[in-house]
Amino acid sequence: MKTKTPRCFPLFYLMLIITCLSCKKDNVPSNNLSATQKWILDSMQVYYYWNEALPKSPALGTSATSFFKSLLNSADRFSYLDDPDEVKTEYSSFGYYGFDYAILTNTAAPSGLVATVTLVVPGGAAYKAGLKRGDFFTAVNDIVINSTSINNIQHILKQGSPVKLQLASLNEGAFINAGTLSLSAQYFTEQPVYLTKIFSSGGKKTGYVFYDAFNGVFDRNMLDSLSKLGTAGISNLIIDLRYNPGGDVSSAAKIGGMLTNTDADQTFVIYQANKNGGRSNRSFQQTMLENDYQPQSFSDIKSRRLNLEKVIVLTTAATASSAELLINALKPYTSVIQIGQTTIGKDMASFAIGDERKPAQINLVLHPLIFKLYNANGKGDYSNGLIPDYTVDEFAELPLKQFGDPADPLLNQALQLTGNVTTSINTNAIKVKVNAFIAYQSAIERAKKSAPINVHRMAR
Repeated sequence: MKTKTPRCFPLFYLMLIITCLSCKKDNVPSNNLSATQKWILDSMQVYYYWNEALPKSPALGTSATSFFKSLLNSADRFSYLDDPDEVKTEYSSFGYYGFDYAILTNTAAPSGLVATVTLVVPGGAAYKAGLKRGDFFTAVNDIVINSTSINNIQHILKQGSPVKLQLASLNEGAFINAGTLSLSAQYFTEQPVYLTKIFSSGGKKTGYVFYDAFNGVFDRNMLDSLSKLGTAGISNLIIDLRYNPGGDVSSAAKIGGMLTNTDADQTFVIYQANKNGGRSNRSFQQTMLENDYQPQSFSDIKSRRLNLEKVIVLTTAATASSAELLINALKPYTSVIQIGQTTIGKDMASFAIGDERKPAQINLVLHPLIFKLYNANGKGDYSNGLIPDYTVDEFAELPLKQFGDPADPLLNQALQLTGNVTTSINTNAIKVKVNAFIAYQSAIERAKKSAPINVHRMAR
């Protein structure tokens, strides 16, 4: 299982919200509510972005979780309630074994479905066992992947118990048995920079970095990686965020400061709350200071700045939260080209709301959506996702290419735009191209369940 690293979030004081506790508007009658439900309702009426549209008939007499969900706006896909007393047994194949996968409907597969590995975390159990991106498997614990077992397969890979994968390989367009591979859950720490690379052609250099999480613990590593690419003389940068579920917004501000010709006091992000919270502009420096991960000085970031013609970002439907924020926040300051698929659409932020009475009477933590996110030009509202400038499907050619391989469809399109390759496809890939559609993708589920951008608030 992936080890949990401490994560600090942006510091944002909501003075107006605090003063409005005594003057909130009761859209929902409080009769017949339990003490827990009253506390939930009170919090939502003050903080929730859609506080003026709360339903008048919530799920009374139900569990706290059901009551909370009944208050959510139809446009809200990401608010959630955390019950510390709830025992959780299901996580993900990523969390337990260190890999993500997609299940494809495929005419070449005997059962009509086949799974392919999309990501393997360096140092995780799957990596140590030899599993690679692009590998196929057709069964888990001798259960063949088909239309009736697909949900069971997902369930098994979320349990963390030892599993056996039936591997397969493509041979002249058909899947054949390639042996078995056994996995047991292991603790690991994901270092989010998987790979950096430089592509050179005609004297022009393009840098590439695969970055899988905005984790402030590893800010130095990401910034050092970018700095080395800059020292090597790259004129364009490709950031691969295709499965990045987000994380620390301060990390995004640091990366943004290195990639743009900006000053410390220029706006990085705008937080728009409900009428109680109002609107707040946050500069690059302010956002960087919103946690204690190093470095925190904008002058340090500026001294490492890259001189770039354009920034190219690779995305999929599993790109979320701070990854999307970075893309949107860069646009007022530099040329940004997005390649791949439309992102997930987490254009909002939240903060944790707990019972801060002494002693606490409610053992729950709410994470409602509080803020809409906008860039320095006031552009945002991408709840349907950020649409790529060039739509490219990485599953168009199988097996999947390794990260950094110029034959990968997303990277290949990016390199064409920088002048670093002249061919649009890998000629060998023609032999293995098959008709495939995605039935399930664990990275997308992981992105949906990951916490939205979180901000600190003053104690209630």
